[in-house]
Amino acid sequence: MKNVSKLIAFSLIAMIIAAIVDLAMFHQHGTPLLSGEVLWRVLLIIILWVVVVALAALRMRFCGYVTILVMIYYAFADYGGLITVRPRASAYGLAIEILCVIGIVVSLIGVWYGIQQRLDYDREKVREKIAHETKRK
Repeated sequence: MKNVSKLIAFSLIAMIIAAIVDLAMFHQHGTPLLSGEVLWRVLLIIILWVVVVALAALRMRFCGYVTILVMIYYAFADYGGLITVRPRASAYGLAIEILCVIGIVVSLIGVWYGIQQRLDYDREKVREKIAHETKRK
């Protein structure tokens, strides 16, 4: 259960950073932040986080895989912001670049916790099988 709380914390941080970076990139390109395109994208980022948290809380079989995919999505969103931010040498550009790097690192940590989540699930099932076999004897 300790892994689940860490996973939720890191996925929350990665989600917030990805949303901020996306908003900054839309703003940079002159897209109104209350447009449907922007709101849909931010909503998608939030929905993905809710799915990760729900599956982690329910301890479903494929929750680790979903977590890994969502964390990779967040990392790519941050990488996209890192390579497209303009002007790079301004305080704004440097702040976004630093935020993107932090987001990528946090997302990679989230991938690690997703892998651990899957391994924990497998270990739990093996223990249950051993306990069941022991009971039968």
